[in-house]
Amino acid sequence: MREPNFSFPAQNKAAVCITSALYDRRALDCTAILPLINSLTHLSYLTSTSPRIREILVLDGGLERLIHILKTCQRSDKRSTWKWSLAFQCVVNVGVRGNEQIRTSVVEAEMIPVVMQLLGNFLKTLDQLGTDKASTFTSSTGYHGLLETMPASTLEKSPFAHDDVLPPASTPARRKTIFRPSVTRLATPFPRPAQQPSDVKAFQREEDVLLSLQLLAYLSKYPHLRKTLHSKYEENVFSVVQQFTHRQHPAAIQYWAGVIMRNACRKDETNGGIRQCANMQCGKWERFPREFAKCRRCRKAKYCSKTCQSKAWSEGHRWWCVERHAPSLPTREEPQPIANEPETAAVQPILNQPAPPPEISVGEVATPPPSSLTVFDRSLNGASSSSDNTHGISADVDQDQRHVMMDVDP
Repeated sequence: MREPNFSFPAQNKAAVCITSALYDRRALDCTAILPLINSLTHLSYLTSTSPRIREILVLDGGLERLIHILKTCQRSDKRSTWKWSLAFQCVVNVGVRGNEQIRTSVVEAEMIPVVMQLLGNFLKTLDQLGTDKASTFTSSTGYHGLLETMPASTLEKSPFAHDDVLPPASTPARRKTIFRPSVTRLATPFPRPAQQPSDVKAFQREEDVLLSLQLLAYLSKYPHLRKTLHSKYEENVFSVVQQFTHRQHPAAIQYWAGVIMRNACRKDETNGGIRQCANMQCGKWERFPREFAKCRRCRKAKYCSKTCQSKAWSEGHRWWCVERHAPSLPTREEPQPIANEPETAAVQPILNQPAPPPEISVGEVATPPPSSLTVFDRSLNGASSSSDNTHGISADVDQDQRHVMMDVDP
């Protein structure tokens, strides 16, 4: 039978492909790997920018098709790995950037088992590498740098391990002199071949782990999805995620894992605001709001008993427990008296000029003119006061205080 591929004569293509300007559901059913990779490349862009495309993927079965690719793709070569990564990126874009209804569809389409398998394989690989190599990991080199120093015994068998290194010789005598190295005999790290091994599911990329945690962080925002993550699958999703809060992981992975764990401790607004015990092995719910006691340090996790709190602390709560400080109240400063700047500016030209001596008779009250705010000090013999002895007064001074009595000797 002919492969179920549709030709595209309008664009002179042998198969229907998705472009940045055109989405066609038939392109996801293509069995040829190159057109499918091309379509997934453009679809990853569309799912990150177009809300309409994300809605269409949920309605026309494209989301289920992408998850089917993730479950059935055998990453035996670079192209297959590339196809898997692009399909995974598309599903993550739909779940992270979609609304609550779309995110619920992602969970209903069985995406969580794919994520759980990815995270589980990653943790198993770290256990095989050993704690000494995991502690020397740095985010700049990435987890792939650990594979370069792995001994040959921990690497998967090469499909060409039982073949001759060189082509067969013309004489049997020469074939006896050919040295064929064994993978198990090498004590030094075995260099990786140009192509990826046939089974790379035992190790996942750091980028895939980060995308998985981001997807779970957005899915765990909703109470009905948190119940699914707690109880529907063989292993509690939050128990697996809690292992990624350890300090041996990069900061980005620790951050998103901490976000997921704090989401697990959120109250259920649809059920009266009750919370669940933060011990993942307990799962007990409050009978009424504020029945359980909160962790004194982070004020996020709630426990039904001291036993659950101690057990959860030893299992990993200490890695994502962030101390919460009380908000400091701003100190109120005493208001400082501020001089009347406009009036001071108006007085400055008067102060800079020497005032003329007033002509005042004995016992007469001297009243300054309305335009002048200069007050004369007490002087003898009617001598004029210099500008150093003048002072500005405010305009709102009492009228009686503006009269200055001058004591002048006859």
